[in-house]
Amino acid sequence: MKSKKFQNASLAELYSRYGILLILVVALIAGAILSPAFLVPSNLISVAKNVGVYAIMALGMTRLLIGGGVDLSAGSNVAMCSVVAAVVFNSTENSLLALVAAIIVGALVGAINGYFISYIGLLAFIVTLATQMTVRGLAYLLAGGAPVFGAGDTFVFLAQGNVLGIPMILVVVLAATAIMAFVMSRTSHGRYLYAIGGNAEAAGASGINVKRQLFINYVVMGAICGLAGVIYAGRTNSGLPAGGVNFEFEAIIGCVLGGTSMAGGIGNVVCSIIGVFVVGIINNVMNLCSVNAFWQQVVKGIVILVAVLLDVFTRNAIMKSTKKR
Repeated sequence: MKSKKFQNASLAELYSRYGILLILVVALIAGAILSPAFLVPSNLISVAKNVGVYAIMALGMTRLLIGGGVDLSAGSNVAMCSVVAAVVFNSTENSLLALVAAIIVGALVGAINGYFISYIGLLAFIVTLATQMTVRGLAYLLAGGAPVFGAGDTFVFLAQGNVLGIPMILVVVLAATAIMAFVMSRTSHGRYLYAIGGNAEAAGASGINVKRQLFINYVVMGAICGLAGVIYAGRTNSGLPAGGVNFEFEAIIGCVLGGTSMAGGIGNVVCSIIGVFVVGIINNVMNLCSVNAFWQQVVKGIVILVAVLLDVFTRNAIMKSTKKR
């Protein structure tokens, strides 16, 4: 009996580390079987471009989930930052200035979230839900209630261009992922987030300034939304105040599929990015198979439920295994 439980726990640990690779392989095989157009290079490139914004957001969302937080305002923040980038570019024709402005605005939204959550002690769900609506309204006001057309050739190239047949957005995602993976695994800040997500009280007792680390985490999330907003502006060649709806949920689904725990303390940015690509593959295959849009929503809901169930199972199994050892 003990041997069986240990084996179950080992399987849970293996899934938390490598399970998303198995899911990716299954998704690729299923896609190839269901649609002959799936493995066509142009279609795979399209998938990479379509999930680029979600992947960038998932880097910040993984950090938040690991630290025990969440951000429901991320989609609205991306829309706001796309408007800021388009407005600044149209006013100055300077892509660098537009990029900096978008990242600063995104970081400011993140700082507001972080202040109320970490220093005031309000629930992340409530605070980010409030900023979700507030930032969306500000985006409409800044844009004058309509899309701001024109984002510049630089942003369009980042979001839509190719280099030697490789999507430029994929290059951006891989570079950002490498940087974030280093931060989370090789810096004290990354280690602090894991400790806080695992047990905030114990982390505080060990000398970690929990409030400051959580505040920084939300500021970084906001800055990442700024970058995602610039990519989104380049993807649509405009600033869209109505855009970014439910983008945060796409990022969260990818993170949880990748093994990041909603309860905090467990996660890996590389696996989260793979999870986002799996979600993109599922969406792409459903579109290729002409699945009704309403059924697509049903499938996404089921994917979320399965991801959460896997999260609960693996976390409980790992905790039981740890206690016995």
